Formats: sequence, C-alpha cells, structure tokens
Amino acid sequence: MHSMKNTIQILIILLFSWYALASCSASKKLASSPESIRSADSAAFAAKRQNTALFSDGIKEKLAGNDVKAIAKFEQALKIYPEDHASMYELSELYARRARLDESLEMMKKAVALNPENEWYQIRIAQLYKFQGDYESYADVYRYLLRLKPGSVEYFSELSSALLLLEKYDEALKVYEEIEKQMGINEMLSFQKQAIHQSRNDTKNAIAEIEKLSAAFPWEARYHAILAELYMKYGPKEKALEQYQKILQIEPSDPYIRISLAEYYKDASENEKAFEELLLAFANPELDIETKVQIMVLWFEGETFTVDLNKKAERIAEIFQQVHPSSPRGFQLMADVFMRNKDFENARTNFLAALNLDKGVYLVWESLLFTDIQLEDFESLGKHAQEAMLLFPEQPLTYLFDGIAKFQFKDYAGALKSYETGRKFVVGNDRLLAEFFSNIGDTQHRLDNHPASDASYEKALAINPVNNLVLNNYAYYLSLRGENLEKALKMSEKAIELEPENPSYLDTYAWILYKMGDYEKALIWIEKSIQFAEPANGTLLEHYGDILYKLGRKAEASEQWKKARTAGETSDLIDKKIKDGVLYE
Repeated sequence: MHSMKNTIQILIILLFSWYALASCSASKKLASSPESIRSADSAAFAAKRQNTALFSDGIKEKLAGNDVKAIAKFEQALKIYPEDHASMYELSELYARRARLDESLEMMKKAVALNPENEWYQIRIAQLYKFQGDYESYADVYRYLLRLKPGSVEYFSELSSALLLLEKYDEALKVYEEIEKQMGINEMLSFQKQAIHQSRNDTKNAIAEIEKLSAAFPWEARYHAILAELYMKYGPKEKALEQYQKILQIEPSDPYIRISLAEYYKDASENEKAFEELLLAFANPELDIETKVQIMVLWFEGETFTVDLNKKAERIAEIFQQVHPSSPRGFQLMADVFMRNKDFENARTNFLAALNLDKGVYLVWESLLFTDIQLEDFESLGKHAQEAMLLFPEQPLTYLFDGIAKFQFKDYAGALKSYETGRKFVVGNDRLLAEFFSNIGDTQHRLDNHPASDASYEKALAINPVNNLVLNNYAYYLSLRGENLEKALKMSEKAIELEPENPSYLDTYAWILYKMGDYEKALIWIEKSIQFAEPANGTLLEHYGDILYKLGRKAEASEQWKKARTAGETSDLIDKKIKDGVLYE
C-alpha cells in the first residue's frame, strides 16, 4: 500500500509530465531561430516547473486541511500560468468551502471555458448553479453532458431534477421515458412520473403509471396496495377490491390488508363485512396492540354508542384478551363496555385485572375510583385512592376521592387534610377546584367551623356561581344556624331554577321559609319536595311534621314524625317529639 507521501509524489510526477507536454506544444509556436527557440523554451519550461510546483504544494496543503495556504498556492500558480484550469477547479472548491460562492462560480466558468469536455468541471458548475437557484443553467449543463454521454442514467436523473425545479413537466416526463428505456420499469421512475401526473390533476395517467408498475412486478403487494388506494380515491372503487384480493393471495397473513378491506366495505356501507374484516385484523398477533387500539379509536370516532355498537366493542375486547393475554388493554376495553352498560361491578373487576398487569396507567385508576363511587363502596374507594395517591402523588382527583371516602366514615379531619392537599395540585381546572372547595365547605360544617365552611362555599361560588349543589348546601346550613336567611333564600331559589324537581333542593327552600316564620308557604314547598322524592327520606318527613305542627295540625305532625323515624335520617329529637307530641328544636 502506498503512503500518502508516495501518492503525492506520483501526482506531482504526472502533473509535471502533463505540464512538460504542454510546454513542448507551446514551444512550437515560438520564433524559429535556434537561439530564440532555446531561450523561449527555457523560460517556458521554468515557468511550467514553477507552476507545477505551486500546484503540487496547493494539493498538499488542501489534503492537510490548510485551506487558506492552499488557496494562496493555487492563486500563485494561476498568476504564472493564467490558463491553468486545474488550479481553477481546485480554487472553485476551496472558495465554496469559505462561502465565497460568486468567486467559486466565476472560477468554474473560466475552467469550463478552457476545457468544456471535462465532465468533472461540468458537474461542479452544475452543482453551483443549483445551489444558487439558477435552475435553467443547471439544466443546460446536463443537457450538454448528455450530448457527451447520451446514455448516462446519472445525467438523465440530474436533468430530470432540474426540470422538476423549473416545473418543465413535459420535458421531465420525456427524460424519465429515456431513463426507463435504459433501466426498465422501476419504482423510482414510476413514482416520479405518477407524482407529476397527479400534480397536474391527470389522474388517468397517474393511475396508469402504477398499473404498469404493478403489472411489471405482480408479486409486489405494496404496488397493489398503492393502486387500490388510487382506485378508492379516484375510482372505479370496484377495482380496489380486485387489488385487495390479489394482496390476500400474495400475503394472506398481512393484517393490514384486512384493515384496508374493512375500510373498503365500510365505505360501501357493507358494515357487517367491514366489521368481520376488522375482527380478522385484530385476531392477527402480528398486528401490535397499540396499533389495534389506534385503529379502533378511529373506527368508532364520532359514533354514538348504541347497544349494537357496544356489543361490537365487547367482541373486540374479547379478541384483545385472547390474542394479547398479558396486555391490560383488553381488560380496559372490556371495562369500558361494562361502564357503558352501567354494570359497574364487572367494570371494576376488569379495571382491577388491567391494573394487575400494569399499575402505571393513571386513567385506569381514575376509572376504578369512579366505579367505587357508583357502587357506593367507600371502603374500596379509600383503599384504591390511597394506592393511587402513592403512585401518582400529584394527581388531585386521588385526594378528592380519598377525602370522600374518609368523609363517609366520619373521619372529617382526615377528609379535610386530603381535600386541602389535593386542591393545591389543581392547575387550569376551575370545575375541579370548585369541587374541592365545595367538599371542604361540607367538611368544615361537620367540624362546626362555620366561618371556614362559609368561606369555602364562597370560593366555590366565585369560580362557578351556578353550582347548584353548593348553592343548596350553603343555603341549608345557613338556615340550620338561622343566619343570613335572606341570602340563603336567594341561593336556594337559584338552585331550584337549575334543578326544579330535586326534592332535596325543594326541602331546603321549605326549611328556610320555616325558619323565616312563613309556615303556609313552607308547607307548599315541603309537599312539593315529598311529591318528587321516591321515597321521601326521614329528614323531609320530619320537616313536614315540624311545619304541620307550627300550623296547628298536631295530629298530622305526629303522624309524619312517626313515618320519619321509620324512614331514618332524622334529628336526635325525633323520639322525644313522638313521645310528647310536642315540637322540640
């Protein structure tokens, strides 16, 4: 193997020989006298030797990465021999490296003028034209090179690129035809021609190009797939089905062809066939589960979940569980099916199965907590909320659910701590923040911290002035304390406007009127409340009895108190009221 030093020496010898030959040719043009010939030859030879030496030094500096020194050497070589197109070529490259692009181009123009048949020179100047956006000159260079080398596929390819940049599509198509004659039908050319036809809205020829490609390579399923897409887009759609069937013959285990067929049948309103093809795709283990989930989301996007659609979702979930038993996705999908059917027990079972496989998906935990709420299983709610809080300590909903569970078990201090912690993690969700303040208000009321309770309700209403639950609870607790009854009445009226048949809201309104001494009016509203309650709870019935008593209807009052005791949820005074037949407050 030659060393770099040997390589450079060989280059120098070759260059020296070239310059020696050139000098011999030049010497023939000098005066014919022996002395003048000898003198001229001697001067020319010396200049050539100096030029050659400088060129050689320039190459050395260039190879060493010393571009500035190399430029200086080549420029000196040009001063000695102004027609040194080899130095021009080297300088053009070095100027370009230094971002002296105009000088680079001018240098190449001179080199090309001196040696137009040098292909390397032509290629260099073409690239400079292209870089500077002179696409016409870029094209002209390759037109010239194709006259030098008529069959060059490389030059045809460059010319086609130039013509596309110039938007000369007809000429570009002719160039592609020439390349095709040389190389035969191939993907690159067919796609290029198709792209040109499509850009000109010539769908007929665009399709014809892919038809020709597909016919040339009938075993290539991808070409049939592209052709099918074109038929689906531009018609006739019946031909798309033919292509899909060909793909099935070539690659029967490809799940994507099933998806394409599902789309085809769905577009043709053959929904049952479409769904069966979708199931075949999902039953294929070669299609990864995440892709299946994305396809399913797109498939059902915008659809209203009818009973029939939910049954289809259930079939998909069953396939997911069978084909991907170690993935939680199938259980999540099945849980969603049960949630839509309001079968919260089975939904919870599937959410738990999903979490057993992967505890790291927060939304599954959130869904699980909602099932606990729906089932009123507050023990499980507290347990699951605690687990979720450890895994996702910055998710506010887990603290809300934990607080609700503690509240149900009368651990009001613990509930308050969870609510206060959780609300600090709420960002950009006013509705959730209002929910926290509402629950804090309820909890502070149970702790007899009424100023804090009222302040929390005020914060909740500042966020959402039409929060009917807060309006009702705040009004009711004010009435129990006999405070701000006018304000309480207005809030209760607003809650009833929002939900006019809610028995609890109607009861609150009746009770405020009772506290204000308007017993006749209170009777009207408590009877409305009982009318909408199915059945009436003990609180409503006890209030009914108290109002009747104030109206002097003591026997009826006693009857309602007895019913209240049977229903439950009464005050601690109920037994005394019944025993003595007297209203105690």
